[in-house]
Amino acid sequence: MVAASHFRSSQTTTRVARGILSLLVSVLLGLGAIAAGAAQKQKLGKSYREWLDRDAAYLITKEERDAFLKLASDDARDKFIQQFWDIRNPNPGSPENTYKDEIYQRIAYADARFGGGSGTEGWRTDRGRTYITLGAPQQKETYLSAANLFPIEIWFYSYNHPALPAFFYVMFYQRDGFGDMRYYSPFMDGPDKLVPGTEAINNRKTALKMIQDSVGPMVAHLTLSLIPNEPVDPSADRPSLQSDAMLATIKSLANNPFTKQDLDRRRNLIGSVTARLIVPGQNLDVTTQPVRDSHGLTRLDYAIRYRQPSDFTVESRADGRYSYILEARVTVLDSDNKPIFTQEKSISEVIDKEQFDSMKDKRIGYEGSLPLPPGKYHLEFRLTDWKKKTALEAQKDAVIPEINQAGLTISGILPFSLAEAVDPSKAETTPFAFAGMKFTPLGAMPLLIGLDQPIQLAYQIWAPPADPHVYSGQKLEIEYALGRPSAAGASTVTKEEVSKDQFDPTGSLVNGKKLSLDGQPPGNYMLTISISQPGSSQHSFSTLNFSVLADPPASGIWDLADPAPEKDVETGVLDRQRGLCLLAEGKADEARLWLRRALNRNHSDDIARSRLVDAYYAKRDYSAIMSLFADAGITDRTDTDTILRIADSFGNSGEAGKAVSALEAALGSRPEDGPLYFSLAGYYKEIGNAQKSAEASKKAQSLMNRAPATP
Repeated sequence: MVAASHFRSSQTTTRVARGILSLLVSVLLGLGAIAAGAAQKQKLGKSYREWLDRDAAYLITKEERDAFLKLASDDARDKFIQQFWDIRNPNPGSPENTYKDEIYQRIAYADARFGGGSGTEGWRTDRGRTYITLGAPQQKETYLSAANLFPIEIWFYSYNHPALPAFFYVMFYQRDGFGDMRYYSPFMDGPDKLVPGTEAINNRKTALKMIQDSVGPMVAHLTLSLIPNEPVDPSADRPSLQSDAMLATIKSLANNPFTKQDLDRRRNLIGSVTARLIVPGQNLDVTTQPVRDSHGLTRLDYAIRYRQPSDFTVESRADGRYSYILEARVTVLDSDNKPIFTQEKSISEVIDKEQFDSMKDKRIGYEGSLPLPPGKYHLEFRLTDWKKKTALEAQKDAVIPEINQAGLTISGILPFSLAEAVDPSKAETTPFAFAGMKFTPLGAMPLLIGLDQPIQLAYQIWAPPADPHVYSGQKLEIEYALGRPSAAGASTVTKEEVSKDQFDPTGSLVNGKKLSLDGQPPGNYMLTISISQPGSSQHSFSTLNFSVLADPPASGIWDLADPAPEKDVETGVLDRQRGLCLLAEGKADEARLWLRRALNRNHSDDIARSRLVDAYYAKRDYSAIMSLFADAGITDRTDTDTILRIADSFGNSGEAGKAVSALEAALGSRPEDGPLYFSLAGYYKEIGNAQKSAEASKKAQSLMNRAPATP
């Protein structure tokens, strides 16, 4: 027995010794790796260290940083830096990089404005970090000497990033009334940290009243939440973590999954070609037409075209065939020029000689559709020929008319060169198709017509949805007035009648007209189409300007289109884009329907999920968020703010256990997310697990108090 005990003791001692030896080896190897990394970084020249540790500090991803540190030559580093900025260039291929220029301007501004009193360079401060990452705020409020309040600054942002709210504030304050302005955290700090003296220490309610009496209810609200539409309860024991999650996202925006996804897309695009040159001074011809489909939904069809056949390149291949690569990009902005979404389509094809001969002398273009609800929009178009590696651009404002519930609307006039029957199964996804016909838009805008050439027109008349039988026997009077603005009184008028029972059940009627220009001299013309109903005040009109030329330009057109438009329907992309437009217009109730539909079609659509949760949360519709989670769950790319709102919806509905489950599952793919650990700690406490609550709280504190991932 004694011998056996001694043997076990010897085994234990040996295992311990081996464990210590293994630990020492691991530590030495780790120290060696750290030393090697440090030595490797020391090899960097001063300019490269400054670029890595200052210029790109808030922009570079962890993977990019690691890759840069592994480079062995200055030539490789120079190439890396060039590619780094090229990937982020808003106009890829352009010799000018406005993003790069803007970043250096932001760094200079931060150094000049935020360094004083901070004890460090301005770009290293919290205000500098925010300014460099997000740019200048849209609005800024400063309270430096308000009663019962430490100095604070409040910045307001409207920022287009899927992981951030559409609108939010960032607050900075002087802790204890001196030193640099630091981030204010509603959860980590709380309103009592903003109030000097002892009266409000650890007393949120007293602090809130003092702040409200000093600077008003808006600032008092911001001390509880930096997100405008987030419901807050001043009497709640546990403040919301949404603002802290947002601040964490800002601090690590470069490493956000959405940011990396966008960089990967840009990297892959640039990797397929060496450069793309934006050709200044050369624009595209753009034609747009608001359309109402068979379901009563509005959209905007567009055609973007090169002005000369030589603007587009088709390359010959060794096998006697030909190939081309075209990319069409449209960015949709609201009436205040804030981006809503971007549509990108790439069309590449190999064609035979017969097809090549048919298109070689024609102007090449692209036809597409945008799922726009009624409203005012600004559109930015770009058409890239990847064979030639050049891109041309154009801009245009567009209006999708509201459906007049008390009358009629002409959505717009479409001059066309060809009309042909469309496959009924593709009618909803074919641009410039309505009433079973596909219309090819004519020429350019401004429209140029040859002398004595007739002009063919198509247009939709919109009315409220109704059973067409109620219109039996009713007529519309249509008047076409054609004249020259410079020649008063020299106009011709043509009239016709159209039966109202041609309206479809959604309230749309398609009409067309072929007008002769025989005998009309060259010059500028205006066509006005007016519609009225006898015995009614209903009236609508639309105008079209064009020029008649003795020698019109070549009119041959060859338009390309998305080879698989149904994919965007099936995956919910069009539903999401329509929902984003409605959100931009402040129509949250309608937007929720479309975003939910988009997420039902594609459970991995995290943009739709994030915006949908935001919209439900603003209404405190926690049951809808829980239902959404049950249907679609979350993915590795779901942003922290959305996960917190899902957990809070369970918590506010008395389902703390489900909140714990959702947070535990989310942390499996993001083990260093401090706000999620803080939220989890609260729900552990709520279900009575004090030990796990303490562990989660300790983990959260260590993560959120960790120094920022900058030099």
